[in-house]
Amino acid sequence: MNLLLGAFRDFWNNFVNRISSPAVIVALVFAVVGLALAILANRIARAVRKSNEIDDKDPVLISFKVIGLVFLFVSVLIIVFRAGV
Repeated sequence: MNLLLGAFRDFWNNFVNRISSPAVIVALVFAVVGLALAILANRIARAVRKSNEIDDKDPVLISFKVIGLVFLFVSVLIIVFRAGV
């Protein structure tokens, strides 16, 4: 039982140390912003165009979705290359 509690405590200590790393925090911020841009791209495009009908091939819609996905990709790269150190 004591061994199990020790393993559990070590897991949470390592988890908190890993999550509080500056690289992980920056990657989480990039991921949240990218996900928000990708999800809200349609609403942003409607606000920019001042129209309720936005075509799927609208350059504003596509650009916001691409920017959001680039943010997500950057967050994955940060996690892979910086957080593992």
